Amino acid sequence: MKKVVLPLISAVAFSALVGCNQGAAGVAVKKDISLTSERDSFSYVIGRDIARSMQMFASEVNQNVLVAAIIEGLDTTKAEKIDEATARQIQMAVFTRLREEADAKAKVEAENNALTNLQFFATNAAREGVVTTESGLQYEILIAGDENSPKPKADSRVEVRYVGTLIDGKVFDETKDDATVKFGVNQVIPGWTEGLQLMNVGSKFKFFIPPALAYGERGIPGVIPPSSALIFEVELVGIE
Repeated sequence: MKKVVLPLISAVAFSALVGCNQGAAGVAVKKDISLTSERDSFSYVIGRDIARSMQMFASEVNQNVLVAAIIEGLDTTKAEKIDEATARQIQMAVFTRLREEADAKAKVEAENNALTNLQFFATNAAREGVVTTESGLQYEILIAGDENSPKPKADSRVEVRYVGTLIDGKVFDETKDDATVKFGVNQVIPGWTEGLQLMNVGSKFKFFIPPALAYGERGIPGVIPPSSALIFEVELVGIE
């Protein structure tokens, strides 16, 4: 049966193999490495890719046991200490625990963000120039543009420039160097779909988007925290 290798190896595997004075099972491991052959380079790439693929499990790994298991695994004459069925049970137990811990943390973060959002939108709604729609979207006109220029419809394809931030000002996405992007109005988050249809070509709006019109309670792991309100400055360059 084919072994599942990558899910068992964390980011510390590579650092442990190249960073210790003495490897597990009495195998000497150099602190500093030099890549002088194709074999060396290939070994480095494999180790680096393993480390990158499993960084999220680094805290779960005993480095000494990990290194010993790798060395044993490369020696096909040695019997494995854990059979495949047991290995899967161990994996699933750890993965389940980590998922439950992550869900609990996300729930607390979402609850905290929800309170922050209530305060933010209440304060923001009172600012001059900010309009709140029936859905809860808030927007502010930064550049009005020509009122005779067209507005996109739900099935339009638009060209825009934008900067997206969290309400603490952290930028999580943007077009750069005067570049633009094109997409369908109905292919983005609901807050954008609604807001874009309020804009004339040439205008620039600031959207204040509640989580329900963005990425909801889960957010985007590593990019947008759970229940995050988002702020976008959007320039509508054109409609195809």
